[in-house]
Amino acid sequence: MCEAAVFVVRGGERHKVMENVVTVTPEGGQLLLTDLFGEQKLITAKVEKVDLTGHEIILSQ
Repeated sequence: MCEAAVFVVRGGERHKVMENVVTVTPEGGQLLLTDLFGEQKLITAKVEKVDLTGHEIILSQ
């Protein structure tokens, strides 16, 4: 599977936002995260790194 955990870096600290994310979609200056089960979360952040082999997406605010 190709799910990823999404983390946000704030103040130099990494915080997990969501697990099992399968899509990240830009939505008017924000990012819409959707997980394997269809749950969604809208977050204001920018992509810093996508690590497909490590199954991580790193965002910053």
